[in-house]
Amino acid sequence: MKHKTLATLGLTLTAMMLLYACAKQGYPTGGPKDETPPVVLGTTPQNGTTNFDAKEFYILFDEYVQVKSADENILVSPPMKQKPEYGTKGRGILVKIKDTLRENTTYLFQFKEGIVDFNEGNALKSFEYVFSTGSHIDSMTLQGRVLDAFTGEPRKETVTVVAYHAGSDTLAPMTPSGDSVVAKEQPLYMTRCDKEGHFELNHLREGSYLLLAYEDGDKNLRFGTGEAVAFLDTLVVAQKMPPPIDTTTKDSTMRDSTASADSALTADTLATTTDSLPTPTDSLPTVNPIQKVTMLMSILKKETQRVTKSEFKKKGQIEIVTQCPLTDSFAVSILNDSLNKIYYKLNSTSDTLKLWTATEGCDSIVLLLTDTNLCDTLKLQFREKRPAKQMPNVPGLKGSIVKSLVATNHPYFDTLWVAFENPIPDSLNNDLDSVVQVLCLTDSSTSYCGMKLAHNLLPSGSDRAMIDFNGKPGEKYRFTLLPKCFTDIHGHSNDDSIKINTEFTKVESYGNILLDVETSQPSDSTASAVRLLIQLTNEKGDKLQQRIVTESGRLTFPNLKGGKYSFRAIVDTDGNGEWTPGDYWVGRQPERIILFEKTLELRENWDMEEKWRVEN
Repeated sequence: MKHKTLATLGLTLTAMMLLYACAKQGYPTGGPKDETPPVVLGTTPQNGTTNFDAKEFYILFDEYVQVKSADENILVSPPMKQKPEYGTKGRGILVKIKDTLRENTTYLFQFKEGIVDFNEGNALKSFEYVFSTGSHIDSMTLQGRVLDAFTGEPRKETVTVVAYHAGSDTLAPMTPSGDSVVAKEQPLYMTRCDKEGHFELNHLREGSYLLLAYEDGDKNLRFGTGEAVAFLDTLVVAQKMPPPIDTTTKDSTMRDSTASADSALTADTLATTTDSLPTPTDSLPTVNPIQKVTMLMSILKKETQRVTKSEFKKKGQIEIVTQCPLTDSFAVSILNDSLNKIYYKLNSTSDTLKLWTATEGCDSIVLLLTDTNLCDTLKLQFREKRPAKQMPNVPGLKGSIVKSLVATNHPYFDTLWVAFENPIPDSLNNDLDSVVQVLCLTDSSTSYCGMKLAHNLLPSGSDRAMIDFNGKPGEKYRFTLLPKCFTDIHGHSNDDSIKINTEFTKVESYGNILLDVETSQPSDSTASAVRLLIQLTNEKGDKLQQRIVTESGRLTFPNLKGGKYSFRAIVDTDGNGEWTPGDYWVGRQPERIILFEKTLELRENWDMEEKWRVEN
């Protein structure tokens, strides 16, 4: 009896394993991974149906599929107030229309990677289903590409392209007040760019269109301030779509009635993915190529000026940060009766203001900051912060009023700077001749040089000074700042001498690029010359140096480390010395950027000569 029971158990386990093996789907172990996207076998009603009055349509595939993020990946033109419902039935997608359809209107469903196969998640890159509630299908198109205006590359972010028909009664010109149709109403036609920036707006009605591309961050299909935008200066005329091409890759016999057995829509009622049989190549009609537009995208940040941060960095030192750069007309003043003077300085981007109080140890202050469209009263109180980790003591520098900005290996051509903990008033530091002892560590020779204050602060004062010394490349030096050579706004001086050791770099550690620029500006032109900003860039496209050019000539970019470099030219139309993005509301395109055609590989101790004709 025992043996019979074991035998029965063994047969049962064997049967279960066989059933599991039969039920298991997919490739055998070790087989290739399925990377093929689903293929559309047919639709019902037929793709391109006119006088459409159904409440749903069905798309059949060659395998089981699922809908992925319908709200993000499926676009409907014109948009529907009540969103369609997307579900799966058999090997297909069933789309239920919830909204009331407009009369005599062409509807287009764009499935932008919104359909993936069930097992591997391979996405159908793009599929369009179109129908009309009228007697014909609109068959015009607008095609093109959207590129970043500054880099010339496709945008990484999702870019929405919209079109407004010029025959619309609501199509108003662009205005700074934002009452244009693009800010008030959703468009009838929309699509999205692919990863290369290409777009197609298909099944438009005839006519001219206002074309716009933007990053629709709030997903409301309206252009808003602060969104990156690309646009054309004029309306664009829609063109005739090319005739359909047969994209069926599987024979219709592969469609069986069991594919959608759980649906009233069977394979027998489905139309193939093409509207007609393929036409022989020799009988195809001649079709003019579609003229594609290029739009350049940029973002204009029109922020309201305000103070974003104001605080004591330490007693007597304050930092104020603003949303936008301060203008030349800004002013800051003390409202405390007990305080009589402050020194202040703007950073290089004019959006951070650093202040020092002439009253030592000040821990409370009331300031008035004014500028264009800004008037702010700031009441600040110092708050003790948690003690920072103690740093190792640097002889001659820690606790001093002077801090060295000289690198251990200092570029031989660069200025030797020291910075001050507190401002240095010019009135107390006039005699700075021969206050630095210079010891050449190579030959032990000694000399003396002076220092020059940098007048960066208002009212007159300095936050740094340069050592007035021209050393020899490759030599080692020790600079000794003599005691009592500086006095700050609180009357403190450097009581001890300050020693700075450095080694100047060698000339042969650098290379030079000599660029002969030829502009298209005629030499005898009576018109004002077009300014070009020629920028030297690194591999990442970061600006390293800039030259302003108004005529042909040679530019020198000296003392460069070995590496890869390139150039870009900005047509500085407004003359502000920097690239200016576009502004839709005033109809201004972004300033044009011209890229140098190659990357330069510079070696140390090389002089590289290049020529560049810039068509501006």
